[in-house]
Amino acid sequence: MPGGLSQRQREALSGQAAPGRARVLAVGIDDYDRDCGFEPLTTCRNDALGFADCFRDVPQLEADLEGVKALVSGRGATPSRGAIVKALRELVRSSAAGDRVIFYFSGRGHHLVGDPAAYLVPQDAFADDDASCLVSLSVVAEILASSPAEQKLIVLDARPTAPEAFDASLRTLEGVTILAMSAESAPTRSPNPQHGLFTALLLPALRGEEPGALVERMLTVSRLHEFLAAQIHRWAPSTRSVLSLHDASDEALVLADFSGPILSQGALGIDGRLFDTVEMSVGARQILVKEVLTGLSRTHYSQAYLETRANAALGEHLEEELGRVVSRLRARFKWASSAVSVEGSGVSFPDGHYSVRYEATEKLRGVLVEDLSLRPAWLDAPGLVADLLECLQLRPERITFALRAGCVPAQCVSRLEAHGWVITSELAHKVEAAHGECTLILDRQTLTLVDLPLREMFAETPDRDAVRKAAAALAVFGGQ
Repeated sequence: MPGGLSQRQREALSGQAAPGRARVLAVGIDDYDRDCGFEPLTTCRNDALGFADCFRDVPQLEADLEGVKALVSGRGATPSRGAIVKALRELVRSSAAGDRVIFYFSGRGHHLVGDPAAYLVPQDAFADDDASCLVSLSVVAEILASSPAEQKLIVLDARPTAPEAFDASLRTLEGVTILAMSAESAPTRSPNPQHGLFTALLLPALRGEEPGALVERMLTVSRLHEFLAAQIHRWAPSTRSVLSLHDASDEALVLADFSGPILSQGALGIDGRLFDTVEMSVGARQILVKEVLTGLSRTHYSQAYLETRANAALGEHLEEELGRVVSRLRARFKWASSAVSVEGSGVSFPDGHYSVRYEATEKLRGVLVEDLSLRPAWLDAPGLVADLLECLQLRPERITFALRAGCVPAQCVSRLEAHGWVITSELAHKVEAAHGECTLILDRQTLTLVDLPLREMFAETPDRDAVRKAAAALAVFGGQ
């Protein structure tokens, strides 16, 4: 089956032989000099930054965050011929056996008449007829092939003047796998105007958001090529372009495994060191204090006193309801009777605890707040948290991660902004931010997210937007 997985790859991705980290160099060039024969471009900088961000933000791509570099027009070092070659050599020097090295380029490609080689055009190219100012793809392939890394991949979003001749030259390169889009000019239609067509289609696939790009919930280069070919034909059927895959591997090259939950310890690459517990809560059940304190005859007591008395009596008031919760949990998870028990106004079960508390909103009325506390092990089984929420009949409004090591919130502001959060309140001890309808609250010991569809986020096929926001919040702690 095209794009299928070998047994070795399945074993590697299931943890029996963990794959090495990806190391990435992304180059994007817009600012070409017309006088040197190369027209400027408009989306290549965004293309390269978007590609690098995918490897920084998506845990399933298994990237070494310190090994993801972007070299683009208008930011930092100029993507000159020397800078590109130097960065490629640094990429190779930093790699180890078992790693994956990936070179991405968005910009001008070039093919010289009478020269069989394919070239990439750096920003400092001074002529369109002199190979000495260009970057030969044979040199790129030779540098990558010298790496001890297990996999070497080149991804090109190139605009050569002769797409067919440029692509034919790629077939001669050895030791690397190449996925290339060669188009004389950028297609006029794109699902995201901030990116060229190829990269606009590529980025959602890298994030696991395109089921058609996956095989057995895994992203392989061969299936990705099939998906992109179909989508490019749909979006730009008349564009003069070539999409090709030149595979140097005998087996399907796997980029990512999306079969597990994105919030698991393994998916985050943190081995459980980031947080001790995950807590979810909802407080939507309104109740009169007299419903709990049935013997209450006088109401001159303070609100705080009534709240304390109501919580002391809540277990007895909810006894029948909690008993039914125990039965549902045991039936769904096949736990022994000794593993699940009612304790006060809550239920204890393996690696977790469910509890209910009364919170006064007025003197004689309040809400029943339901809290669910889970150890990180729960996040490693796709769908089980959603099943648990269904058994408890919970639709939590917020999720809180109790941070094991703590943090300095003010020092996380720039990383939050880099991952799409808009800061709404900034104090030394607490930061608040928004991402669409979701709110983030970060203090020294906890990270709280409010208004995410948590049942859908923890489903076997999770809500993509909710997962992306949660991952963007937790990515702030990447590398801790």
